[in-house]
Amino acid sequence: MKQPFSIIANNCWGAEVYKHYNKPFNTPVIGLYFYPECYLKFISDLDKNLNTELKFISQSKHLDAKANYPVGIVNGIEIHFLHYEDEKEAFEKWTKRCKRVRDGQVFFKFDDRDGATLEHINEFLKMELPNSICFTKHSLIKHQNHVHIPMPKKAVSVMDGFSLFNVSINYFDLDEWLRGNGVVKQFRHKLKHLSQTLICALK
Repeated sequence: MKQPFSIIANNCWGAEVYKHYNKPFNTPVIGLYFYPECYLKFISDLDKNLNTELKFISQSKHLDAKANYPVGIVNGIEIHFLHYEDEKEAFEKWTKRCKRVRDGQVFFKFDDRDGATLEHINEFLKMELPNSICFTKHSLIKHQNHVHIPMPKKAVSVMDGFSLFNVSINYFDLDEWLRGNGVVKQFRHKLKHLSQTLICALK
């Protein structure tokens, strides 16, 4: 993949794409996650939110106790810096990477983790964002940008972003998506995925 791209994902899935292609992180959404309503607000006015100074809060409205990682906020939108040591590191990397987001080469990814409801999923799909994709466990959603990831019946959502990346690339053509050709669905290595799903279910 030669051209630069910026992935705005709701969790760590996007970071795995950059690692897959051995590319620099041209997005601030690395090592962190959003709760669904915050992610949808973030992408609904992306330019404004990328250009608003990041601040930090002591208590997330989504958590009962204080998080053991930095929680940032821009325009009322919480950003959970799960894999950061402290606020200084989170601020520096977020600010630097916000400047790397490239106009016209932005890709959006959402999934059904962290309490995402069908209403959240439908809201994302109805945005009809260019270069967008959504992964869920729901098999009945009929939308070109939705990719069904088969999961065990007891699963409430797809797996974490790291694991999801390795599974999801068997269900759509990542290269074509990053070329701006939309979501081209495919079903490679289904047995491999099923074994990975079972392993995740047993953990």
